[in-house]
Amino acid sequence: MDKTHSYTYFGIESNGEIDSRGLVGYERGLFNPDYITKTLGIQPFCCWKKGDKRRDGSQYLFSSWDAEKSDIGRLDVEAQCMETIKNLKNKIPVLKQLKEQYDVNYVIMVVPKIYGEEQPLISLNKEIIEFCYLTDTIINVDMYINSSDNI
Repeated sequence: MDKTHSYTYFGIESNGEIDSRGLVGYERGLFNPDYITKTLGIQPFCCWKKGDKRRDGSQYLFSSWDAEKSDIGRLDVEAQCMETIKNLKNKIPVLKQLKEQYDVNYVIMVVPKIYGEEQPLISLNKEIIEFCYLTDTIINVDMYINSSDNI
């Protein structure tokens, strides 16, 4: 039986415009994910650069780099966010430099998957908010709700 759970991660994505093809990265926002990996010294769990092929054969029109995924404390988003930023807090100057070098967006993704009536605790402490403020990081919640009929 599926149970409600959540996870978080940190992402870097080209800034751009959305058109009929999806997100199209601005030229200045295009980056090589290998450079981000080397600069931050953190291995991503998912990344691509503009022009890389998707599974369907089409090409990505922007660059993306996702790392520091956390699913500790199955329903505790705050603990997961703290785990996500743990290795990034001492890299704030580098993140600021990357933001100056490239036109990119930083995001902490919060992904709760809810089954039945069980709900995750979604709260963010001052340390998380301060990290987001200092790095110009947004927080997105990508929520999936499954009715108890589907369990």
